[in-house]
Amino acid sequence: MEKSSTISGPELLVVALPIGDPRDITVRARQVLESVDLIICEELKPALRLLKRLDIKKPLELLNEHNEEDKSRELLFFLLQNRIKAALVADAGTPGFADPGSKLVDLCQQNGIRVTPVPGACSLTAALMVSGVKLDNFLYRGFLSANKETRISQLKGLPRNIDIVLLDAPYRLQPLLSDMIKILGYNRQAVLAYKLTCPGEKVITGSISDLQKISADWDKGEFVIILKKAEDRQRK
Repeated sequence: MEKSSTISGPELLVVALPIGDPRDITVRARQVLESVDLIICEELKPALRLLKRLDIKKPLELLNEHNEEDKSRELLFFLLQNRIKAALVADAGTPGFADPGSKLVDLCQQNGIRVTPVPGACSLTAALMVSGVKLDNFLYRGFLSANKETRISQLKGLPRNIDIVLLDAPYRLQPLLSDMIKILGYNRQAVLAYKLTCPGEKVITGSISDLQKISADWDKGEFVIILKKAEDRQRK
């Protein structure tokens, strides 16, 4: 890590990036990335691709699920020692939302480092916007287990009287829908938001079995499922 001549600070800016369409980066996000001393990223390849597109050159440090515990403490010490400003980004979307980063944010807050949000694109809010579901109240369940038995147990434990947001890896869409049919029934209604803001974007509403059939030949892509609360007729 390189030291900076910055004398004010330290500060951690949590910066949201586009989730697909590169035009969704905000003016403020770009200005922040241009101004900070260091960018903390999830993986090098997406970060380098973004910075090349924006014509920005900054030192990069990796913070991901493989090194989050130790690296967060190392980065905290570096920020405190050198009083620099750093940007925390994920591969796409909003850091800390189903991505690493919360540990570093927590450590910074505990140690008097200012943490500033730079909001922008987020797959959760993008999916909710186009779901057509009146979501005064919902449960964000996030990623279910990759293990089939555990995932089935988790599906069995989902409440029936509230709308639920689910995420999973792109290659697990069909296995997840199959397990949902087995546990929740063919007719349970849901919304599938696929490749949001990307070419090939689709938002489909219908029964879980309909979603499975419609998406059977789709390419692998990021998705969000909004499972609608069970109606009385669905419980019979």
